[in-house]
Amino acid sequence: MARRLQRSKILVPLLLTMQGLRAFAGDANPQIPQTHLLSNAVQLQITPRGMKYFDQNLSAILGNMGVKIDEGYFPAMSYKADKPINPDDYIKDAPEAVATYKQIKDLLSTWFVGFSLNPHLPTVQIGESGYVAQFSRFGLVTDENLMRSLGKRDGAVLAIELEVKKFTLSTASVLAWDLNNEDLGKVGLENVTISVGDNDTPLKLRLPFYIRMNASGQLEFEALELENNIDKASIAFQYQKVIIPTFAVELNGKKYYLNNQELDKLLTKEAPLLIEKVRSSMGDFARKTLPDMLNQKAKEFLAGNLEQVQTMSAPGKEDNDTRPDYKWGLRLQNLNLNKTLNVDVTGYVEDTTNPSSTPRLADKSRGNVVMNLLPAESYDIALSLDRSLINRVLQLSFERKNFEQIKTGTDTMKLVDVPTIDYVKAPAGVVLKPQETFVKMHVAIENKPGSAFLKDTIVLEFDIIAKLAQLKDKPGMQLILYTIDDSTMKMDPKYLSTAGKLLNGIWKDKVYTEIRKQLKEKCKTWATTQENIPGSLPLPPEVLGMKLDINRVLMDPTGHLVMYLNYAQTGAK
Repeated sequence: MARRLQRSKILVPLLLTMQGLRAFAGDANPQIPQTHLLSNAVQLQITPRGMKYFDQNLSAILGNMGVKIDEGYFPAMSYKADKPINPDDYIKDAPEAVATYKQIKDLLSTWFVGFSLNPHLPTVQIGESGYVAQFSRFGLVTDENLMRSLGKRDGAVLAIELEVKKFTLSTASVLAWDLNNEDLGKVGLENVTISVGDNDTPLKLRLPFYIRMNASGQLEFEALELENNIDKASIAFQYQKVIIPTFAVELNGKKYYLNNQELDKLLTKEAPLLIEKVRSSMGDFARKTLPDMLNQKAKEFLAGNLEQVQTMSAPGKEDNDTRPDYKWGLRLQNLNLNKTLNVDVTGYVEDTTNPSSTPRLADKSRGNVVMNLLPAESYDIALSLDRSLINRVLQLSFERKNFEQIKTGTDTMKLVDVPTIDYVKAPAGVVLKPQETFVKMHVAIENKPGSAFLKDTIVLEFDIIAKLAQLKDKPGMQLILYTIDDSTMKMDPKYLSTAGKLLNGIWKDKVYTEIRKQLKEKCKTWATTQENIPGSLPLPPEVLGMKLDINRVLMDPTGHLVMYLNYAQTGAK
């Protein structure tokens, strides 16, 4: 079963925080009855420069997701031991404390008639709590050296690094009692505050974790040993009130009660020792308990495939078309850290009104993408889209009859088969902007040639050369008509008329020349009028609320649309 993430952002950086993994996608549109997966439909490469932004701006990125990290609230919570405590289990670690406990228990049982202690079953209750943190650093980094030292060959090691000038945790109360000895009452503190760190010695934590995709296509998460300076950071502890059971000694009918003020004085006197106990407990929790807790939570959150689903408006959709938008999804396939963080994503695009439609094998790329056009230090993210994903969108739009025509001025070309996008070499002498690239769109159109050597209606196949570019007044990327490559024109001989078949050998070249002439006439103004095909590709995507600038875009010869993107300048806007 796939876990669907709510955010309509590109998937990869979302994996880098556990917060985003908690949400399921809520969707009022029809559910997807079947998905047809396109392997390696999206591939991402985050460069060291790109990761540096996460190192320096992780708090802002989480803020874009609606996650506030400098303060937080926790509802009341309680903990109950799974089984009664046996003091003998602690003899090895605390022999003196266990011996003292047994002496006191024996003394009370001997001298006080009716007094006994059952095996202890402790319960701890923490009231409503909140924290305030003054972060001087909150970042996410890759750690290739640690990955090598661990002997990991796949996946990636990342680390959350934070530095807090002051971390203050406050709770309404901390109470403890024994469910098996409730007569003993409750002990605890009210309005408790613990502060860690100051300007001279801020609290520093580094939590590395290892993530990889297993053979079942599931993301595995392993929190590694947490590094901290809790042993050096200053700690302040205060409370408003001590809660203890009422103790009294009765002599000849007169009761003498325990002086709680003296108990407060004792706690104040022993505060340095208590703080060191708190420091030791916090250190043990950070080193041992916290990684185990994170690993357990990760297993719960990451069960199944990680999947992001969002809607896409069908290209060519009319305003009065009430049919639901397409569903397109991204499913994490693989990730690897090798100088850059590389992520492969399986994708799909589905029309819930046409569930029987399947992608065509011929529409995919012809090999692996190579993202080495630009040096890694000159961009933040490289994003590759397999042509199969783009062609799948065109296929569904054609099957919906949203994309049956290409209108240019007063001329209309009626499509009779699914158009497909592929690589084409840029026309000679054309200077492209970095945010533009040429592609070819193979089409089959219905044509009325008006020739005695051809039937009244024929079908022609040829390539339209188009420019894929961003336009200032339109969202996403547009296909802008440039020219027709008449050398690619093909026609089935079945469209020859009787006269054409009789004179095929004599008139064929002349007929084809005339058809090519008509095609040239159709496109003679395209290069100057810059007419675009209705609809757009939702590119570039947003990453965790950050807008991306296109540094360079190209279609590679194997059939991948590759975009080199920057977010360092515009991402926080």
